[in-house]
Amino acid sequence: MNPHTERLAARNEDLFREVNEAIERGMWLADPSKLIRFRCECSDMACGEAVEATLQEYEHVRRSPRRFLVADGHVLPEVEDVVDKTDRYLVVEKKGIAGEISETDDPRSDD
Repeated sequence: MNPHTERLAARNEDLFREVNEAIERGMWLADPSKLIRFRCECSDMACGEAVEATLQEYEHVRRSPRRFLVADGHVLPEVEDVVDKTDRYLVVEKKGIAGEISETDDPRSDD
């Protein structure tokens, strides 16, 4: 994958992560073990698929700015590795340029 495509994929995933961050903020009073519908954080801008995770699970993924929740089959092996799998979602970790962009564009990096 060329660097331009890698950057574009990373930025798309970062946008979906920001949507999920807003969903999580809206759930601050929710039971942390309740399943919440998050948006798939894959690189396909046309993807509208949802994945279900608890707030605890989402927080576990968000411990690393390089990690994203994606639906099964939405992995882009050229820029990410699957690091965790459940029956509801996969967790991918960005590598290379995509990983660097994910760290830079992490909405939590300003905290």
